Amino acid sequence: MRAAIPLIVFFLVFFTIGCVKQGEDMQETAASPSPAAEERPAAVPVHEEKSVEWAANRLLEISNRYFERLEAAQAADLPFEKFRIQISGDMTDHFISEEKMEEFYQVRVGLTALYLFHYEPGALAARTTILEQNAERIVVKTMWFANELNSGYYEISTLINQEGKWLLDERQREELTEKGFQLSIEEATIYMKAFPFYEKPVTTVEYVDTIQLEDAPGEYGRFYQFMCDGNPYYISPVDGYVLHKKMENVR
Repeated sequence: MRAAIPLIVFFLVFFTIGCVKQGEDMQETAASPSPAAEERPAAVPVHEEKSVEWAANRLLEISNRYFERLEAAQAADLPFEKFRIQISGDMTDHFISEEKMEEFYQVRVGLTALYLFHYEPGALAARTTILEQNAERIVVKTMWFANELNSGYYEISTLINQEGKWLLDERQREELTEKGFQLSIEEATIYMKAFPFYEKPVTTVEYVDTIQLEDAPGEYGRFYQFMCDGNPYYISPVDGYVLHKKMENVR
């Protein structure tokens, strides 16, 4: 019996060491990531696509806030650098420089290209197209209707994402082809409902007919006629030029 005691002790020690070693191996296995896990790329944030309506509303918001702040800043005789800080939440330094905003701010009088920076809600709602979109930039194509100074044209506006804010970074003009916009009656109706030169908001717009001016043959002499709250208005489907009553200019 005494001879068996050392043998029993030996087996107990051997068994204990084995259990400790096995526990350490299990901990190392759990702690060490697999090669596949080490090679797995970091998760990329999912880009939430913006709608055409969102893009149009953002451009309109930038335009409206710019002119509101411009009027207030000039009335308070603020230096341009302080005004620049106010508008930096809506447009980039690149845009401010390219559009020569400081020059326009200092002169304060006369018509410049920036005077037509106003986006018209009707044109945005009638036809706006997103040409390119990713997490960093959105490129938007919008209509600009004709007035006394310009024929109708398209504008390509670029918004870029800076720390979660979409800022206007660039705008380029694209001339119309000879066929022009070719507005549908539906698009023209949408625009007339938000026509920016009405004295009061329009509640009803009814398409009446298409007329052709005798002294202006061809596409540019064709107009859609609408009754807007009982008053006749005319819009060119080619360049978006608007006339009213006796074909008088309203621009």
